[in-house]
Amino acid sequence: MTTSLTAQDTEFLQSRNISSEQLQSYKEVLINGYPFISLTANCQPGKEINIFDEAEIARLRAVFQDEGPSKRIVKFVPASGAASRMFKDLFTFLETGKTNATIDKFFTDLPGYPFYTELMKDLDQNNPADVAGRQEIIDKLLSPAGLDYGELPKGLISFHKYPGGDVRTAFAEHFYEAKLYASSEDEAHIHFTIPENTQDAVQAHLKDLKTSLGKKLGIHFYIETSIQKPSTDTPALYADDHSWVRDESGNFLLRPAGHGALIENLNDTDADIVFVKNIDNVVPDRLKDITVKYKEVLAGVLIEVQTELFRFLEQAEIDSVDRNDCEEFFQKWFLRSVRQLSDSELTDLMNRPIRVCGMVKNEGEPGGGPFLVKEKSDSPSLQIVETAQLDQTDQSQKEMLSQASHFNPVDLVVGLKNYKGEAFDLREYRNPETGMVVSKTYQGREIKALELPGLWNGSMHYWNTIFVEVPIETFNPVKTVFDLLRPQHQAK
Repeated sequence: MTTSLTAQDTEFLQSRNISSEQLQSYKEVLINGYPFISLTANCQPGKEINIFDEAEIARLRAVFQDEGPSKRIVKFVPASGAASRMFKDLFTFLETGKTNATIDKFFTDLPGYPFYTELMKDLDQNNPADVAGRQEIIDKLLSPAGLDYGELPKGLISFHKYPGGDVRTAFAEHFYEAKLYASSEDEAHIHFTIPENTQDAVQAHLKDLKTSLGKKLGIHFYIETSIQKPSTDTPALYADDHSWVRDESGNFLLRPAGHGALIENLNDTDADIVFVKNIDNVVPDRLKDITVKYKEVLAGVLIEVQTELFRFLEQAEIDSVDRNDCEEFFQKWFLRSVRQLSDSELTDLMNRPIRVCGMVKNEGEPGGGPFLVKEKSDSPSLQIVETAQLDQTDQSQKEMLSQASHFNPVDLVVGLKNYKGEAFDLREYRNPETGMVVSKTYQGREIKALELPGLWNGSMHYWNTIFVEVPIETFNPVKTVFDLLRPQHQAK
């Protein structure tokens, strides 16, 4: 199986830093798929998933509160996706004019949405019953001539309306959150990954927030933004004949390769402690306390574990590690024995990036689950695994999946530096065999597209991993516009 390249192909691929060998490997994966992840067991609450009582919670929070201010802290927020999927039902109504119970409810509840006042400004219609009037309102909500919510990223959508009329976007709520747990010495650093096509609008909004909220909250916000690097985009194949999908210019169609590509953006982040949280998982002020509580718990675990690992590594440089002490530590936090490892193997195992992952009880929400995964070595590893990574024809794997007690809501606190204060190259700790081939359509034809190992899945496969139970109240994503009316998103 070979790929014939024209001079135009070669020039285009070189401009995107893709070699012919890499292109060929992409084709093989797109045709044959990635190997399935092999689960060995569910992670159990109280065992692989740490559960802390209130005394331990208080102690871990104190660890972070005491030591966190001396460290460089960054809040890292993946915010690259458009909000278009939030409005799927409204788009359908706009196109077809066919009403249903969902559309009726949207208009019944319309005054309760945080964007209502802005939406209805200069419109004569007021919650109309006729199709034309309704379409006029939805068109203003979604179209570029109106609020453009159909194209804007979620961060620019109005999420919460407070008493007195203050309306906050998702971006704004992350500023308020950063003040509460991701700041030190009146400074807060936030890194947003943003979509390339709306950079100007996002940058203008963030600049306004930095100024207005910095003054209001008495804190200096340092804001960094990045786009998903074009060098991580991947090609696609037509599903029927496995030919390359090309754009109107005849070049390979290169698509963003999922959130796994953001490991490159995280790799460029200069920080000792990074809080990772999705753009749409925010709540109004009245519910922020529990979020802060468990963010501090996760960070306290990170600092405590990191301190011990650094101590062992410093011992190893001078003399040798106390094996009994080290064994007790690894059994407590990683549930594995290190007695049989050589000195070099133990040093390699300790000297890795660390992730502490919040896990909420599984109540049917989509998300990667915590599992023990089979590795080439004798010891299985703790991993966050997505359904698409598993062989659905294997009954034992399906049973373990169905019995998963928890899932990860993209709630991570990570350590990116080694015991010498040097940044790890995070790209060295991903598992390249854990990507996914997904089905999409392009110009009416089915295509096979490639997603790189997920940011909190395969991209962190070889990190040192700890799972901690956090309450479901810390997980309040906005997947559809209707979620904005859930009690968790009401500011009063």
